[in-house]
Parts: sequence; structure tokens; C-alpha cells
Amino acid sequence: MLTSRKILIVEDRGDLLDLLGEALGILGWETILAESGREAMNKLEDDLPSVVFLDLGTPLMNGIELAASLKAHPVYKDIPILAASGRSGELIRKLCLAAGCDDFISKPLVFAELEMRLNSLWFLERRKIICAGEPVNLASDGWKQNARGGSRRKVA
Repeated sequence: MLTSRKILIVEDRGDLLDLLGEALGILGWETILAESGREAMNKLEDDLPSVVFLDLGTPLMNGIELAASLKAHPVYKDIPILAASGRSGELIRKLCLAAGCDDFISKPLVFAELEMRLNSLWFLERRKIICAGEPVNLASDGWKQNARGGSRRKVA
């Protein structure tokens, strides 16, 4: 179940990778860092993130190829992907979405926007998981409402 705030950051520029890892770590994200698509796939075998931040221009397997591979994989297909590129415009955005990315952000990154988009993807995924879970039976959880239907108290 994707309950942690764990993010796989795939970025080929080491300085930006380190900066993103440190900044998102300060914001409470547990970070997994990869400099290429292939390295990202290897890291996914050991650690399952709740969100992927994906630079499109990574070597060995570009971001579009990686996104398509993740969405085709039975274990990784539901992990939200935020794609990023220095190339912007409607064409690149459509290409990302067609490959399976859930959102796109242009570089240079505006950190507040990055944080908002990542949180949005994470909350949407959590909501899907909660909605798909088992129904909660309030009558059998050991709590009982008072006669007026007000506050509840624990029943021993």
C-alpha cells in the first residue's frame, strides 16, 4: 500500500538530483535518487515509491521510455509520474501524457509549484487506495454513539 511519502527522483544532472533530494527530504519526502532510467528501474526492484519525478532527458533510457515501461508493468503501473523537461509547450506535454505520465512541469523548476504538484499526485493516489479498500463497519469497531447521536465513546 502506498502510504509513505516516498519519491523516486530520476534526473541526469547530479547537482540538480542532489538539490531536489535534499529539498524534498526537508519537506518530509523519503527520497530515492537515480541518474538514469535504467538505474531507476534497478532501484524500483528494492524500493517502491509513492510518486516518481522524472526528467525526460535521462541517458540509457529516456523519460518517455521509462514512463511507458512503468505504466506497462503490473507492479509499477499505478505509481503517479510527474515528468519534467526544459522543453515546454503543448506538444511535449501531450507526449508525456501519452506515455503514461500523470502530470508535467517545465524547467527551470519553481519549487512551490513542484511541491504543489507532487503533493497533489500523492494525495490523489492515497484517495484511490482508501476508496478501493475494505468498507469500514462503524458498528463493529468498539465505539458507540450516545443516545443523542453525538460524541462517541469506546465500549469495553
